[in-house]
Amino acid sequence: MATNPWISRGARNEQGLYEDLVIESLKFYGEDVYYLPREIVNKDKVFLDDVPSRFSDAYKIEMYIENQEGFDGEGDLFSKFGVELRDQATFVVARRRWKKLIGDKLDAYNFRPREGDIIYLPMSESMFEIFKVETETPFYQLSNLPTFRLQCELFEYNDEDFDTDIDNIDVVEDESAYQYKLTMRSPADATATGTTTISPDGVVGEIEIESLGFGYTTAPTVTIGTNPGGLSKLGNSSLDVNRGRGLEQTYALTGAQGTVEMWVQTTTLPNAGEQVVLFKTGGSGSDPENVYFWGIDNLGQLVYSREDNGGGSITSLTGGTALFATGTWHHILIGAFDTNNLVIYFDGNKVLDTLLAGVTWNFVGTNGFSVGSTAARTVDGVDWKALNGYIDEFRVQTGSKTQILEPRYSTPGNSDSIDTDDNGAEWTANPTYDATLQHFNAVSATATATINTDGTLNAVELLTSGIYYNAPPTITFSAPYSGGNYKKNAVVTQTTPSYTIRGEVGRWSDSDNVLYLAHVGATDGKYHTFNTTNALVSDAATYSPSLVEELNYIQQIDNVGNDEPVTQNKYFDDFEGDFLDFSESNPFGDMS
Repeated sequence: MATNPWISRGARNEQGLYEDLVIESLKFYGEDVYYLPREIVNKDKVFLDDVPSRFSDAYKIEMYIENQEGFDGEGDLFSKFGVELRDQATFVVARRRWKKLIGDKLDAYNFRPREGDIIYLPMSESMFEIFKVETETPFYQLSNLPTFRLQCELFEYNDEDFDTDIDNIDVVEDESAYQYKLTMRSPADATATGTTTISPDGVVGEIEIESLGFGYTTAPTVTIGTNPGGLSKLGNSSLDVNRGRGLEQTYALTGAQGTVEMWVQTTTLPNAGEQVVLFKTGGSGSDPENVYFWGIDNLGQLVYSREDNGGGSITSLTGGTALFATGTWHHILIGAFDTNNLVIYFDGNKVLDTLLAGVTWNFVGTNGFSVGSTAARTVDGVDWKALNGYIDEFRVQTGSKTQILEPRYSTPGNSDSIDTDDNGAEWTANPTYDATLQHFNAVSATATATINTDGTLNAVELLTSGIYYNAPPTITFSAPYSGGNYKKNAVVTQTTPSYTIRGEVGRWSDSDNVLYLAHVGATDGKYHTFNTTNALVSDAATYSPSLVEELNYIQQIDNVGNDEPVTQNKYFDDFEGDFLDFSESNPFGDMS
C-alpha cells in the first residue's frame, strides 16, 4: 500500500513542530556542555598537522548523551606503561540551537561542528574530541535533518593552549602541559656589584667587579660615591697631607720675583729638632742654590732652607716667634723680590718686610713647585718631613712688588672669585706677570659601563678618576629591571642574538619569585631552553632566572600548590594493591 497521499511530510510547519519537540527533548534529557572550537595557529603543510592549536572560546549548549550504560570504547586500559583511558561518547545537538548559539558566532565556513573541536562535559569533568560528525541521523524524518550526532573520544592533551576564562577548562594546561619552572632573581640579586681602590692622592685607580649581574637589556648607570673631601677652609676639600698626599707641578711661570700663598692647618707640630715642609719652589736645573724649601719647625716658626744650603741648617724667618698653632687654619703669603727683599703676611698681617743680605732670589723658576708630601725629602743636611695637617688653596704669581696682589686672606669667602690688581681693576694674565691657583677641590669619579649580549656586565670605564678621596668610594650599578608581577596567560620572551624563546605564563608566585611557563618555543624552530643570564620580559614584569627546571606533567598534580605530578604508574600501583593482595598468600596457589 502506498503512503497516505493526504499527509505531506515536507510541510514546513510540521518540520518546525518536530524540530521544536527535538529541542525540548534535548533540554529535558540532555546535559549542559561547553563547545570549544579549535583554532589552527600554524598548520604544518608537509605533514598536514594542525599543531599547535588554541582554544580561546567556550560556548555553553545543551546536548544529549546517547550512551545508556556509561561511555563506550575500550574503557580503562592498564599496562606496564601506565593507564590509558579510551572512553568514547556520542552527543546529539539540535542544528538550530547549534547555529544560534555557536555557528553564527564563528566564521562563514563553520556551518556545522567540526572534527577536532572539543566538547567539555562538566558532569564528568572530561573533554571529548570530535572525530566524526554524522549529519543524516535520523535519516530525513519529515524530510528534515534536525540534529547533528557527534561521535567523540576522550581528548588527549597535546600542549594545546586553553584560554577560555573558564577555570575548570583552562586548568588542563596547569595539569598536563609540558612546563618550565623558573626561579627568578630579585632586582637586587641581579644587580652588578663592584669595589674601588684609590691611590695615596685619593684617585680612583681601579674598579673590581664582584658580580657581572644578570638580565641587563641596556647598559647600567654607574654611580661612584660622592667625594666629601678633607677638612676644608675655602673650597669643598683640602690637601690631606696626613695621607701622604701632595702636588708636584711645573707651572709656566718664571721670574726672580713673585709670591706664594696658601692656607695651612697643622694637626701636630713636628718633634724637637725636626721640621715639616709646606712647599718647594724656585730655581732651575742649573741653579739649585735658588731652590727653596719652606716649612714649620717644632716651635711653630716659619723656616726655610735651600737645595744648595752649603751644609748649613734651616733659617727662621720669625726670630723665635711661634706663628702656627695646631688645629687652627692659618693664612701665609711669602713674597720674594730682587734686591734681597722678602715680604711675609701671616693671617692677614705683614710680619716681615726686610732685605736679606747674601740671598739672591730666583723665586719662580722652571723646576716648578712641590706642595705637601711630594716636597718632603732630605736635602743638603736638612731633613724635611711631611706635614701632619691640611693645605688649602695654593696660589702663585710673578711680577714686581708693585704688581703683587694683596693676600687673599682679606676676602676668603669665595675661592673662585676673580683677582683684582692694586687699583681694584680686574686682573688678567699678561707677559709681565702670570698667576696660578690650586684649590685642591675634591673631584668625584665618574664611569660608564657596557654589557654583553647575554645580559651581563662587560666592562666599566672610568671617565673621571676623581681626586682627594679619603677612602675608596662605593660603586653602584643600576638594577637591570624593576621586577613586577607576571600575569596569567601573558606572553614572556627571552631574547638572545640568535633567537627569541617565548612562553605563556601559567602561574606566578610573587612570594618566592617562581614562574611556570607553558607552550614554550623558539623563533628559529629549534629546541632551546631558557638561560640564566638574559631577562624574561613581559608587558608587566621583567626578571632573570637563577634556576630553570623542565616539568613534564603527564598526569594531574596531586594537590593544589604541590608541584610534584602523580605519575600514571602510581595510579596503577594503587589499583593493583586493591585488586590483588599477595601479602599473606598467593591466590593462584603455591608454585612449589
